[in-house]
Amino acid sequence: MTLGNLLIDVIKKLNVKHVFGVPGDYNLRFLDYIVEDSKIKWVGNCNELNGGYSADGYARENGTGAVLTTSGVGELSAANAIAGSFAHNIPVLHIVGYPNSKVIDRGIPVHHTLANFQKNSFLESFKSI
Repeated sequence: MTLGNLLIDVIKKLNVKHVFGVPGDYNLRFLDYIVEDSKIKWVGNCNELNGGYSADGYARENGTGAVLTTSGVGELSAANAIAGSFAHNIPVLHIVGYPNSKVIDRGIPVHHTLANFQKNSFLESFKSI
């Protein structure tokens, strides 16, 4: 089982039928899993913050929401929505596409990063939320 298959199973078990977000180069492979699944519908948004708020609203009506972003700029853009969901105890699954582990482990400064060679910069920013 791939990580993508596992996430699709989790999404279905949470009874999420719509996943919101913005396509990005690091999440395109997972987006294929969503598009290929007949029980889950992709809802593209104009930006990640809107995707996060859409997932929050969906969760308030349906129990759980899901938003898909790409690493760095995408995940940071959704941070306010995710923090608001957390503050109100609204369950939103935030799925973030990342560069492969070899790139991260080597500290290669690729796009969507802060180019500071710190591989956990974005994870650190989410610790409190």
